[in-house]
Amino acid sequence: MAAAAVVNQTVNNTSPVLQIMSHDTIFNKIQEVLPDCIAADEVKPFLEIFDAKVSEPIKLYVETAVRYYVMQSLSNGNDTDLSKIMAVAKLSTALTRKDVCLPTLPMLVLSDAFDSMTVQQCERLFSFVESNVAVWKEPLFFTPCKNQVLRMCNDVLRRLSRSQNTIFCGRILLFLARFFPFSERSGLNLISEFNLENITTYTSSEVEDGMEVTQGKEEGGDDEVKEISAEKEDSPVKDSKPALDHTLYTKFWALQDFFRNPIQCYQDAPWQMFTTYTNDVLEAFSSFKLEGDNSVAATADKAPQFYTDITVEMQNHDDTIVDALPDVKKIDQYFAKFLTNQRLLELQFSDSNFRRYVLVQLLILCNYLTAVIRFKLETLEEIEKCWVHSTELKVFSLMKETPPDGEQFVEIVKKILRRENLWNDWKNNGCPEIKKPVIHPLVTSNGTVNGKLEGEGAEEEKSSIAKRGKKRKLGDLVREADSRNKFVMANPEMTRLWNICPDNVQATQQKKRNFIPSLEDYFMRAIDQIHSTEEIPTADKLVNDGNFGWRGLRILACRSPHFFTHSTAPIATLPEYLTTMIKKLAKDLPAVQLKLQQQAAAAATKAKQTAKAESKPAAEEEMETQADEAAAVCEPVEDEVEEEDTTEHVELNPITEQQQEALAANIAKNDKYKILTKKLGFKDDEVDYILEQKTGNVQQCIAHFLKLWVENEGDEANQDSITYILEGLKMPEAATGVFE
Repeated sequence: MAAAAVVNQTVNNTSPVLQIMSHDTIFNKIQEVLPDCIAADEVKPFLEIFDAKVSEPIKLYVETAVRYYVMQSLSNGNDTDLSKIMAVAKLSTALTRKDVCLPTLPMLVLSDAFDSMTVQQCERLFSFVESNVAVWKEPLFFTPCKNQVLRMCNDVLRRLSRSQNTIFCGRILLFLARFFPFSERSGLNLISEFNLENITTYTSSEVEDGMEVTQGKEEGGDDEVKEISAEKEDSPVKDSKPALDHTLYTKFWALQDFFRNPIQCYQDAPWQMFTTYTNDVLEAFSSFKLEGDNSVAATADKAPQFYTDITVEMQNHDDTIVDALPDVKKIDQYFAKFLTNQRLLELQFSDSNFRRYVLVQLLILCNYLTAVIRFKLETLEEIEKCWVHSTELKVFSLMKETPPDGEQFVEIVKKILRRENLWNDWKNNGCPEIKKPVIHPLVTSNGTVNGKLEGEGAEEEKSSIAKRGKKRKLGDLVREADSRNKFVMANPEMTRLWNICPDNVQATQQKKRNFIPSLEDYFMRAIDQIHSTEEIPTADKLVNDGNFGWRGLRILACRSPHFFTHSTAPIATLPEYLTTMIKKLAKDLPAVQLKLQQQAAAAATKAKQTAKAESKPAAEEEMETQADEAAAVCEPVEDEVEEEDTTEHVELNPITEQQQEALAANIAKNDKYKILTKKLGFKDDEVDYILEQKTGNVQQCIAHFLKLWVENEGDEANQDSITYILEGLKMPEAATGVFE
């Protein structure tokens, strides 16, 4: 009893509302007051219920009572008064401003209404949500309600059909775009994903007279069986038009799969298919000329009856939608999904709007393939980029020839693509928040303030500016400077120095602060010494200098990828390691390769000139002959020297592709191939992955890793190295017959 008295006393001291009013009391009073508040469009009767500040538990009671009232109003079904729901949502907004309920109450009321009404009623109620977007973006509502708004819109979108409720779906997406800022992560496709579920179905076999079964599902529907008229077109096809046969039909609709998933264009086989189909379709478009507005009108006259029925229904349903469409019988802007029947292909080729759809799709794909996108890992080769560029020129040319207003349409499309590249750059930079620039009052020398003269209120603005200048605090100065990306320091000189380059990271990336020399500049003397034909003393070689070697290792770690490649050969000394690395660098540097080729050509020219200048007398030739005969005794020694030189030369040559294939065939017969790959510097998970890619073919897997080993090691991946490794694994028979 004493404990209960203490609890009651605590409640009485902290929350007088809870002491006086219970949940049932508040609930009943709200049910009585709400109709009066809605009728009078004011919150005063509602506020009179409470005598003190509303606590958090009381706000929950208010939320329960208001939502119950809404659900009772929604129980009438089609007879639901939408104006009452809108009035409750508006009243909830006013109560939130008075701190009587939680900020999420307006969105909860609307969510309950959307969940309980038909699609037609939801479309009418959504107009209220759209008209109050400025209210939902206020700081009081945005942060607590943004997740609820997103959930509510997604729930409504899941109920809609993309083909039957296209306009309503677009309104919801436009509302979300207006509600959320540009930097909102939930509305950004940061990693460039594609809607792979948007599949366009078409017949894979040629259409015959009679019945055709079209396998296609839309919005979870069943397979549809459509009867196609067996009557053929009486009007003959003009000679100038291409044959719209099943082959062209298949190629044309197969392009939609590339538009759906452009990533496959970076693979060899799909790329060849895409280029072939695109060239054929563009050639067909070029041959199938349109003759201005007359051709479009003719297409409208030849349209099936259901086109006309749909047009009449649209005119009776909503005149504003019809007025927004082109003035060509309003038949070609309705369907949200392509009709892929083969018998409609000629009508579609004759339709200027349909042609523009396909050409714009192709331009968007070409723009993606050549654009710089942060999360796109693949790139095209130069010859492929040239094809994309030539294709874009062909598409723009076809657009200009497509009536009506072809040239104006091309300019609009180019502007859209340029804006798309600007958005790509914005996303590549991490989607920085877009803010309006701060506009400061401008006081000029002629006495105008913000363009106003003295008699137009400029004196008042001057006095207010001076007054604000005297009373400005340090925090205000720092905040203003931060808004302009500036710094405010202790004195003007420090402020000037810090504002020379406010971005410290950018300042460190300036070219004048880059003190590290390039690989070519630092190692050029060492490369010349290694490839020099003249004998250089060992002490004078740069690779033997400890300081040069230490700095060279630091530069290699910063600039060269060869520094981090795994090598099976042990490192003996620093000069030997530097010599090996310098030889690899010389192959990668074009300037060095050019210089070495010029030196070799100059040396060869000089040798030829020397050989021509020296004319040997007959006596000298006889003496040389005798010297050669006398030197025959030394032939075994020379053979040994030549054999040593040959061995050294073979050691510097990597194994060829034929030798790699032969080794792979022999090694695949042994179960120790995984141990061999580990000796070559590859991990087991890499071997398993490549083996899976090669569909379990061990020989191809081993050949793949031998090729990688040669690319990584260069001259060190030679016959002696692989023979030594195979002997260590007790597999010497794998090299039998390979290097003969």
